[in-house]
Amino acid sequence: MPDYIIAADVGGSRLRLILTNREAECLADLIISFKEGMKVEELNEEAIKQTKELLKSRGIDESLVMGVTLGSAGVPDQEKKILTESPNVPKSMEGRIELIPALGDHFHWDKRYINNDCSTAAECAKRYGHKRQDIKLGNPFASEPYAYRFAQRKGDEDRDDYDVVVYWTISSGTNIGVKIGDMLFKGEFGTIPEFGHYVYTMKDPFGNDLRCGDGAMGHLEAVVSGNGIARMMRNAISSGAIPPGPLFDEIINAKDDKELPIILFTNLCDENAKKIADFVSLSIARALGVIISCYGPGKVEIGGGVMKSFRKVLIPAIELLDKNPNSAFYLQRGKTTLPDICVAKGYGNDYVWRGAVAGFIREFNR
Repeated sequence: MPDYIIAADVGGSRLRLILTNREAECLADLIISFKEGMKVEELNEEAIKQTKELLKSRGIDESLVMGVTLGSAGVPDQEKKILTESPNVPKSMEGRIELIPALGDHFHWDKRYINNDCSTAAECAKRYGHKRQDIKLGNPFASEPYAYRFAQRKGDEDRDDYDVVVYWTISSGTNIGVKIGDMLFKGEFGTIPEFGHYVYTMKDPFGNDLRCGDGAMGHLEAVVSGNGIARMMRNAISSGAIPPGPLFDEIINAKDDKELPIILFTNLCDENAKKIADFVSLSIARALGVIISCYGPGKVEIGGGVMKSFRKVLIPAIELLDKNPNSAFYLQRGKTTLPDICVAKGYGNDYVWRGAVAGFIREFNR
C-alpha cells in the first residue's frame, strides 16, 4: 500500500520539495531556488527532475507515493489544482503555481491537494499542533514555548482534539485559517478570511498614517505584522518622533527590515520603542477578542516570526484581555469556556507543508 506523499512549500524565493508520510515527518527534502525571469513551465520541469532525485535518494519507487500536496500564499483553483495571485513566485510566473498537476500528470498520481498557506497551517494546528492534554490549566509553559489555558472545560481530560481551531500567523503579514470540526473554512469563493485587511485604525502612536503593504490605509496588517512594525519604526524616524540616539542608530543602520521587530523588542527600555510595542500588544489583544467572539475557538494557535518575541508582545496582549472588564474573555468568564492560546510549535515554521499533508490525508483517507 502506498505510504509516501510528496509535499511542496513555496515561499521565500524558493520551492521546497519534501518526501513525507502520513505522520508528516520530513524523510528527505531539497530546495529549488527561483531565478529572475523563470517561467511556470521551467519550474514545473525542474520540480519533476528534482522529485525523481528525491525519490532516488531514499530508494523509493514512484508507485509507493500516494500523491502530491501543496501549501502556499495565493488563491486556490481547486478544479485545476493550481494557485493564482501568489506573491511568492517571480513576477515572470504571473502569480501562478502549477506544479501539482505537472507532478501528478508526469508520475500518474491522481491524488492531488492544494490550499493557501493559512488554510494549510490551520489543518496542521488541528492535526499536529498542541493537544488538549498537553496544555495544563494555569501553566503557560507546560507546552513549549507558550500555551495558556484559561479555564477547565468539558472534555479536557478525555480527549486531545478541538472542535474549532484558529491558526493565526503574525509574520511579514498576518491572516488566519479556521477549522470547524472536519471542515476547513474557505468562504464562498474558496478563500480564507482576509483577516489582516479589515480597517483597524488609521494612525500609529505618533500620529503617522498607517499604510498596509497592499497600499490601503488603516488595515490591521499595518500594525500586527513584521512589515507593519518595520514601517511604523521607519515612519517614526522620518517624522522625528524617534530622536537621534541608540534606538535611532539601530533603526537607520538595519540592513533588512526583518531586523526591525527584533530591534524593537530588545530596546523596550527606550520610551518610543515601548510605545510601539504596547500599541502592537493592544492591537493583538483586540484582534484576539474579535477571533474569540466571531469563531468561538477551542484553541488559537499563533505562529510567525513576531512570536519569537512572545514574552514581550503576546503575553502583554493576553494580560490585557484577561484584566479588561470589557473584553470577551472577562465578560464570558464563568458563563462559557475560554480558548487555549498557544504559540505554534517551532513558531509555525513547518506548518504550511505539514498542513498540506494533513489536508491531503483528510481528503483521501476519510
